[in-house]
Amino acid sequence: MASLNSKPPHANSNKSALDNISYTDEMEMESTDSDEGFDSDFADAHPLYSRASGLQFMGLAASPEVPTSPTKKSGRGKESVRRASRPSEARASLTAAKEKNVGSTEPREHVNAGMEPGSQRNKDSVLHYFVATQDSELSLDLYLSRIISSFLDSPLPVFAGSNENPIVTQSRFSRHQVPRSNDDGTTLEEYLNAIKTNVIDRATRVASPKQIGHMTSALPYFHRPLAKLLTAMNQNVVKLETASTTTFLERETIAMMHHEFYGSKYPSSFYKHYMHSYDTALGVFTSGGTIANLTAMWVARNRALGPKPEVGFTGVDKEGLFAGLNVYGYKGAVILGSAMLHYSFKKAVDLLGLGDNGLGLVPVNDKFKMKIDALEEKIKEYQAKQFLIVSIIGIAGTTETGSIDDLEAIAQVAQKYKIHFHVDAAWGGPLIFSREHASKLAGVEKADSITIDGHKQLYTPMGLGLLLFSNPGMASSIRKTANYIIRKESADLGQFTLEGSRAAGSLHLHAVLHLLGRDGIESLVTRSATLVRQMAQRLSSHPAHAFQTLHDPETNILLYRYIPSLLRGKVAARAPLSEAEDELISEATRRIQARQATEGQQGFVSRTKVQVQRSGEKRWVDAFRVVLANPLTKWDDVEGVISEQQTVGVVIENEMVEEKHEGLSSKEKLVMWVGWPFEI
Repeated sequence: MASLNSKPPHANSNKSALDNISYTDEMEMESTDSDEGFDSDFADAHPLYSRASGLQFMGLAASPEVPTSPTKKSGRGKESVRRASRPSEARASLTAAKEKNVGSTEPREHVNAGMEPGSQRNKDSVLHYFVATQDSELSLDLYLSRIISSFLDSPLPVFAGSNENPIVTQSRFSRHQVPRSNDDGTTLEEYLNAIKTNVIDRATRVASPKQIGHMTSALPYFHRPLAKLLTAMNQNVVKLETASTTTFLERETIAMMHHEFYGSKYPSSFYKHYMHSYDTALGVFTSGGTIANLTAMWVARNRALGPKPEVGFTGVDKEGLFAGLNVYGYKGAVILGSAMLHYSFKKAVDLLGLGDNGLGLVPVNDKFKMKIDALEEKIKEYQAKQFLIVSIIGIAGTTETGSIDDLEAIAQVAQKYKIHFHVDAAWGGPLIFSREHASKLAGVEKADSITIDGHKQLYTPMGLGLLLFSNPGMASSIRKTANYIIRKESADLGQFTLEGSRAAGSLHLHAVLHLLGRDGIESLVTRSATLVRQMAQRLSSHPAHAFQTLHDPETNILLYRYIPSLLRGKVAARAPLSEAEDELISEATRRIQARQATEGQQGFVSRTKVQVQRSGEKRWVDAFRVVLANPLTKWDDVEGVISEQQTVGVVIENEMVEEKHEGLSSKEKLVMWVGWPFEI
């Protein structure tokens, strides 16, 4: 190992290594004698581990242009190795590597400094994978850049569905044993090429502007180099000792988001005091909305069943749910939310010991919003049964329809009954940045906790959720510490998170907030909501009445159905439909969605099932589900999807006629409506 007093690479007296990253005038590394402290038994048992601890024995210390030569002796009789890397030599090497790799996505030969050709086949040591040279990484970066460009620039097919036999796909992933060693001499680039063929080539094009069926979208390009930077740094934000700076960057990012939702309630001094407080937290980052919602319910439960010193109860977190309910005189516990609740709350009630029956669902109106009068009825019902109501959930952007509950009204009910109020704003939360749409979130500032997903409408990579607390002291109800990390007196973020080790993914959201800014985020969410309203108008004014929208979109999610020709007059006249007629529409819609997903050439939409009001009763129907969040999606993409659905609909109807499907006559085959698409 290098001495603590040795000169680090790229260093000078007043600058860090990063300040001199452009080139290296001189780099010294100490080596050790190959036999010093070496366990021969270990070497015999592990032949792929280097027999020497010095880096030069990995073939990494010497440059091909400048031979290795001994220099001065150290005080311990060890030699240091000098590698010259002049600016001209470095530039020539990088230029040659670039020229060699231009115009091809096939595997390229490594140009690793000081390593034999085909260095990845070198089985003398596994350590060369841990200390890469500049040239070797450049070669791989160029290769991967071309793969990425090809992936992003190929919007079709979307591959959201596949007409390939699943057995064929599975056969490419059939190995069940870990290889003992790299016996076949596979290079890293050969491995990546196999991944390209088996994984990347047929991976879902979630960034495609024609993929308008899910919440995963194109991303700003700066996330790709940031992801590489985060991998190189490999910070673990569970504790300050492995995240000395990113810990505070994460806290700053949380404070910025907290201010967007709660800033009207608190002065700047509040944020100065609590942003970096070791004992409290304005919020916590998670791997997604599911963990954020679960954490919120964890906090709500622990606060509702907190310590009761007068009877010797130390809290539900110490003594468990059964004891807590008994001490407080409850016979059970429940979480209340609308019938449109995200599935993560099913997981939450299970994990928190409430069971599936611990989720009380409140009916919604025809706009898919929670009925406030029904909420109060549910509260009284459970109170009569002596149940603890852990939390009331308001939704700011339901997953299926994008609808936003009346958060102001729910907040008033929660305050009236002194119940924890949580808002699941994983989808609709970013509307807070839009002057046109922020009013739809009125009341969110009264929530005790709020879930946000960065990887949805804040355009970060997957795996970035955020939970905000109105009161920073709430986090103490779930605080856990240990002796070796997350100590009580530390700034370790892991004290307040359900998850332990975590990457510093907050950098991605930090970058979005700084580089896109409030105005940039506003323009994105406002455009998306406008585009979906235009789509709803187009479907409602379809000349052949081939489609029916199921709601007026409130955000940027829309549900609609394909209407078979024999029912179009009835639907257009708003006449009641029988259950069989609704099922006929659902069957056609399901078939069209599946056919377009596997064989379509214009794009992809998803499908869901929702309850709609029919003559005083609720009825389940199938619907197309469109999510317009991709900034690259244009009107032509939307129109192409709709036109293709009508074309496929004609084919599906004819197939159903031939099958003598109930509700369709055996009339002549349908033909395409020639007046579509059209301009309005």
